[in-house]
Amino acid sequence: MAAMKRHAGCSQLGAGLVDVMVGVTVALFAVLIIYVVVARSDKVRQDAQAAGDAQQTGLFVLSRLAFDIANAGSGFADAAKAMSSCPPSASVVDTLRPVAILITDGGRDDLADSVVIRYGVAAAIGAAVPFAAAAAAGENFLVQSPFGFAVGDRVIAIGRNGDCAATDVTGINVPAPGFVEIAHAPLTTAFPLSSWLANLGPTKDAQIIRYDVVSGVLRTTDLLGGDAPNPLASNIINLKLQYGVDRDGDGMLDTWVPAQAGPSGDWSAAVLLAAPADTLRRIKAIRIGLIVRSDFFDRDIKSSFGWTMFDCEASDKSTCAGRLSGVIAASAGGGYRYRMHETVVPLRNQIWNR
Repeated sequence: MAAMKRHAGCSQLGAGLVDVMVGVTVALFAVLIIYVVVARSDKVRQDAQAAGDAQQTGLFVLSRLAFDIANAGSGFADAAKAMSSCPPSASVVDTLRPVAILITDGGRDDLADSVVIRYGVAAAIGAAVPFAAAAAAGENFLVQSPFGFAVGDRVIAIGRNGDCAATDVTGINVPAPGFVEIAHAPLTTAFPLSSWLANLGPTKDAQIIRYDVVSGVLRTTDLLGGDAPNPLASNIINLKLQYGVDRDGDGMLDTWVPAQAGPSGDWSAAVLLAAPADTLRRIKAIRIGLIVRSDFFDRDIKSSFGWTMFDCEASDKSTCAGRLSGVIAASAGGGYRYRMHETVVPLRNQIWNR
């Protein structure tokens, strides 16, 4: 009887239904808070990654463009005055005139420009050398040069009579100190004693490169080799380029002009292909503007992206030479993040070879 009384008097231990519901509710709140924190941290990570990717893409594109633009004119800039007598051509690939860089304007501020860059990579000599004797059609060239030519080099013969021709070196002979006899692929043109010979370096390394943007992809095309366009970078929304021009001929850069007719003259591609050397030498630098888009679509972005390129500090912005602006509208469902980059590249070959 005593044992039964002790058992009946023991209290029941455990959790009731209310306790379970309270515990589940607290756990659900904790899960919800953790989910919100993780979702927001992932959103911050995606935004930072998107901005970083756009930044890296822009810097890569600028460095690649700046490298090629800085080399524009190498191999023939010193012979620019002589080459300006070469007959004009409607194609930048075929021209033998001293056109180092040629921008084609997109037509509007929000449409990308394209650019063609020409240069050689001669290892030992960057200046044109004079002929030591006249060369009849098909004959070898005899030039005054102690070094600088090799089999496989691409050379341009520049006649003061208006004839010019490009050919490849097939053989080298040194008949006397300071003179080089150059065998080459046959030409049908004769060159007088007053002619010059410019060396662009190995044929396989001479460059005529076009940069353009198609469907948001920046492409490079080797025009000399006839290759297909090669994709270089994606998410490129706009690429604008302008000439830095010496307007008054004092040797200093005075203003920036797009590749079209304007108050500072006609700088369109068609005009520059036939321009005299004095006009081409007025181009001192190129400035590049680039807009890059992020990879990730962001539903939280509701506002449009207004951009201004090539701005200046003047209170009256209409006086900023070459200033461009536009708006990239966001959709109702969101938008992208953008990064804008600018740089200026001096044309060092143009500057030093006056």
